Amino acid sequence: MTRLQRLLSSAAIAALGLAPAAAAAQVFTPTYMAPRPSSDVGVYVSSGPGDFTAEGILRRHFGTYDLGFRAGVSELSSAALDIGGELRAPIPAPSAPVSLAFIAGAQGIIGDESAVGLQGGLSIGYTFVGPPVNITPYIAPRVALIDGFGPNDSMKAHLLADIGVDVDIQPRLSLRFGIGLTDPNDAWGIGLAWH
Repeated sequence: MTRLQRLLSSAAIAALGLAPAAAAAQVFTPTYMAPRPSSDVGVYVSSGPGDFTAEGILRRHFGTYDLGFRAGVSELSSAALDIGGELRAPIPAPSAPVSLAFIAGAQGIIGDESAVGLQGGLSIGYTFVGPPVNITPYIAPRVALIDGFGPNDSMKAHLLADIGVDVDIQPRLSLRFGIGLTDPNDAWGIGLAWH
């Protein structure tokens, strides 16, 4: 087993075995970030940070990295604004059996239950190519710093992970799924992206 394969195996095992994160981790919706680069605009619905979140995500590919912006509405005790930015940088590893990307982001909820978080980690996946669709399952383990802005809240570190699947229905349309792994109440979501 190569050093890279050992690193990937360790990251996946650590992500799957994480202890439950605090409820404040709900500041983040699923990443929807497979390790492959893309320029697209998508519409997503998910179960968190509130009972329901609807957001749009715009991503642009700039050669060696992608930058993204997300904004939407979360239904907490009352409607709140969900806003964030993200970075994805594929990691060249031609001999690796999987694709890798460094991912990072900032996301916040502005409303009655405001919170902000910063996160960084990896997206690890593989694309199964074939007609009629291409399918890319991936796992995204991350470390996050989250502050809930409440009287008893402070910036705290959390270990997060989600799994996702991108299904390329046609060259310009992808169906995306994401499920949080590290908290029983973590967000799950689905969306459509146009390339």
